[in-house]
Amino acid sequence: MSQAALSADNGVVKLQSLPEADVRFALTQHNPKASKAAINRMAKFLAAVSRIAADLPPGEQRKLPTGQKRLRVALLEATASVDEQEDAVETSVGEGRGKLLGVEEGLQRLRRYAPPRPIEEWAGPVGGAGEIESDLGIPRSTLSEWYRRGAVIGLLRGERKRVYPLEQFIDARPIEGIGEVARIAPDARAAWLWLRQPHGRLDMKMPIECIARGDREAVLEAAERDFL
Repeated sequence: MSQAALSADNGVVKLQSLPEADVRFALTQHNPKASKAAINRMAKFLAAVSRIAADLPPGEQRKLPTGQKRLRVALLEATASVDEQEDAVETSVGEGRGKLLGVEEGLQRLRRYAPPRPIEEWAGPVGGAGEIESDLGIPRSTLSEWYRRGAVIGLLRGERKRVYPLEQFIDARPIEGIGEVARIAPDARAAWLWLRQPHGRLDMKMPIECIARGDREAVLEAAERDFL
């Protein structure tokens, strides 16, 4: 993992924070037996510290403790302060679950709250393997291999039929980074819904638009913040 990068802005050298993905990769390499949860927690913490430190004015950055003993004391004091705040939080008990519903009534209410919609209404244009082969010229075997490797997102239509959102293909190839978002998200449906929703950290642009024009790192950082 490289140290924080430097960039020049109007003649002033500015520190850039470390991407969480880079921190996680480095921690994984040095701690192969550590749990994924521990790696993710430490990566979030170190990346957050990096972002905060990089945003400080140069004068404040010079005040940061760099010695191991001073830094340890600062961290212990910070965690003790958090514990005190959490201990002071008042806990309350809710009113309970209320009346239990029968299965049929529960299903009826669920249908009223979330009526079934055609997949195209939320996923945009989709196509099966045959349609993609005839329309985009992508052989079924190639599409199947991409799906197996996690390079494309496939969605279920019904119980068995798998379809593929067409917006993830450019020039008969999957957009680079789609698979990485899919691996970060809990499932394919969540990944594709997220990719097609305007995102505040991306200037209210859809992540799929940003990643298609090459802003892969910004999209992956936003996905990590939202899903991990």
